[in-house]
Amino acid sequence: MLAHSFAVIRCLRPDMPLLPRAVVEAILLSEGPIGSADEVARRLGLRNRFKLARLLKRHGLPPLHRLAEWATLESWTLAAERDRVSLCYIAFRAKRHPSACYRLVKELTGLGWEEVRVLGSAWVQNEFSNRLRRCGRVSDQTAQLAPVRRHGSKSRRSS
Repeated sequence: MLAHSFAVIRCLRPDMPLLPRAVVEAILLSEGPIGSADEVARRLGLRNRFKLARLLKRHGLPPLHRLAEWATLESWTLAAERDRVSLCYIAFRAKRHPSACYRLVKELTGLGWEEVRVLGSAWVQNEFSNRLRRCGRVSDQTAQLAPVRRHGSKSRRSS
């Protein structure tokens, strides 16, 4: 369980209703993805993934996949600190491709794994908290949850 992130979300969204709270708790308990948006929506009794997305957005939460990605990143940094292992090792143990894990770190934070590892889990937790705060204040969550652009970084989408 990612207790710190759970406490932060409860503090930032104290009046969160049962369904979004159940989603957040499940993601933090599993320390990552809990299934596709369609599967999660069905389990919650929602008609489809779009209803789930609107529910999360209405309560100031990022999309399901972003919540899961941040929980995954936090669990990786905690494991790296606790067990002193590389992201490559963590990826293999999780049956994931290491390069996909390194890309996810870069996409979420705008930093490479080594930089994130040096900054530590406290930095990851703080960064996630900051993004949750911004997410709750603006209507366009996608812009606020997009990767941080660092000086000199180029977007792959520009053509």
